[in-house]
Amino acid sequence: MGRQEKPIAATEPALGRLAALLREQREEAGLTYRQLADRTNYHPTTLQRATSGRTMPNWEVVEALTRACDGDLKKARRKWTQANYWAHVPRPSGAQRRAPRRFNPEQVDSLADLRRAMHEMRRKADWPSLEELDRRARAGGGRLPSSTLALVLRGEAPLRKAVFLTYMEVCGVKEARRALWAAAWERTNNARTPAPVNSRTYQREFTRAMQSSSSGTSTDILFKLWVTLRNSLAADRADRADRADRAEDAGHPGHSAGTGRDGTGDNPPVLV
Repeated sequence: MGRQEKPIAATEPALGRLAALLREQREEAGLTYRQLADRTNYHPTTLQRATSGRTMPNWEVVEALTRACDGDLKKARRKWTQANYWAHVPRPSGAQRRAPRRFNPEQVDSLADLRRAMHEMRRKADWPSLEELDRRARAGGGRLPSSTLALVLRGEAPLRKAVFLTYMEVCGVKEARRALWAAAWERTNNARTPAPVNSRTYQREFTRAMQSSSSGTSTDILFKLWVTLRNSLAADRADRADRADRAEDAGHPGHSAGTGRDGTGDNPPVLV
């Protein structure tokens, strides 16, 4: 008879329920971890860790263990999905986590709501990794760089429309639903995103100041406007060159996306 297992030490109830199910399957099958390792090709330590409740196991490990024990795959999948969701939901210190809710795109009025909806879309897709999302996007001719996507999901980078549309597609959101979310993105950005300040804006201000200089505009203000205009023009040139390089890398030399009201254009670069 083997040693008695340590009690399940799960910090999340859903993870504890998953660990309890895996232990129950192993006990009903009457198999040791070494015997399971022979059947699953996973190391006994990996299998023990999956049933400890201390860490979130990969689905492949849970599936292999369940099959080896002739367990209920649907039940195991349901328990794993619940545990995996709670393992990824961000929570402020001391705050109580809330169950997932269905987001209505017609009621979204903030970028924070869009990001929360993105987390929910990913949950429904069984939480693919950011690298997996990028792989799916590339297979469809798009891009979702994992580093960029991580910043977007944390609210540390702007959510470009092209990124949002590609993200929904690789998460398996239905086309009709994607159209509603695209309208929500348009509504949210049009309501909250001001027209971009670029070199044209500064050029108009500089021309206006020059025309009114005889009526009292100081040379200090004119100089500051000139410096700002010069820097803005240089930034615009660098941005156009960068977009041209990205288009060339993507196999479309000479093509650069036009810039729309939100600064993304009809065919914006995916990188943000």
